[in-house]
Amino acid sequence: MRKEEIECIGVDVSKNTLDVALFRGKIDWNEGHVKVSNNESGYKELRKWLRLKNAEKKRLRICMESTGLYTHDFRSWLEKENIIYYVVDPKLMHHFAPPQSIKGIRQTKNDKADAFRIAIYCSLFHDSMEPSKLPSAAYFKLKRLLAERRQYVKQSVLYRQQLSDISIYDSVGSRIRKKNEVENLRDNIKQTDAEMKAIIDTDPEIRRNYELLISIVGVGLVVAVTTIVLTENFTTFTNPRKYASYIAIAPFPHESGTSIRGATRVSKQGFRQAKADLSISVLSAITFDPDIKEYWQRKKAEGKHTGCVLNAIKFKIVLRMFAVVKRGKPYVNTKGYKSNKKR
Repeated sequence: MRKEEIECIGVDVSKNTLDVALFRGKIDWNEGHVKVSNNESGYKELRKWLRLKNAEKKRLRICMESTGLYTHDFRSWLEKENIIYYVVDPKLMHHFAPPQSIKGIRQTKNDKADAFRIAIYCSLFHDSMEPSKLPSAAYFKLKRLLAERRQYVKQSVLYRQQLSDISIYDSVGSRIRKKNEVENLRDNIKQTDAEMKAIIDTDPEIRRNYELLISIVGVGLVVAVTTIVLTENFTTFTNPRKYASYIAIAPFPHESGTSIRGATRVSKQGFRQAKADLSISVLSAITFDPDIKEYWQRKKAEGKHTGCVLNAIKFKIVLRMFAVVKRGKPYVNTKGYKSNKKR
């Protein structure tokens, strides 16, 4: 299908509403926009509006930002209607500047303008984007359980800090209650872990990738599930460097003109929790993986900054995760295999 035959629609998704903008080479602020409810009745209204605009399904390309569960029902409807759609990282849209030839869009900031901005982005880049597909039900359950587990861990850390730092000022009853809370939270974490493992077993594709990931030294349940959730089981991210950039461990140069020549650094933006989870994986890898241990010792002997070396090891683990999934085979420690073979 020729590019001129494609019609791009941008959708600004919120919990209750969808702002929908049809872009046909120029912005029609009045006739090219509609606001509908983010539910079945709203989707029916959207279908009627598309018919009035003579927008055929086979020509449509719908683009939206990733807003988690708010997009779920809308994406389900699009798939039932066999409409091609894309879900993009909000950071891309945040930094996207429409061409100056398109008047008025840069100066306007509201839901309608955001929808047109997404539509313009879609018109420029849809050829290079992979159509999105809604993950399985198991994926969404894992996503919610992972969030629940993080809350338990956060609360547990808070109570343990209070018991350690200021317990001498608490009453006996207060200390007992806090210790009971820590125990309850520990049990909740164990139960959540068990439920995540049970759900993983119900989905063959997720189970396959999970087992491949945990074959890597240092990668356990939390890191494996986090990676599966953030990559939508390795469908939204297929390039390890892009994923590393997303979780803020990929280094970038810090330069501007001829006057600024800073050291290469990682971005402070990104999904920091995934980066923090990998810190535990790094410690385990340094201890039990011969390759990583040798790399750590060599770089430290060269005088490299500890943070830089740890970040490089995180990147190595990310590369291994994407490699095992791509190959479809568990990770093999070739260095350890060769050393054992010599014996």
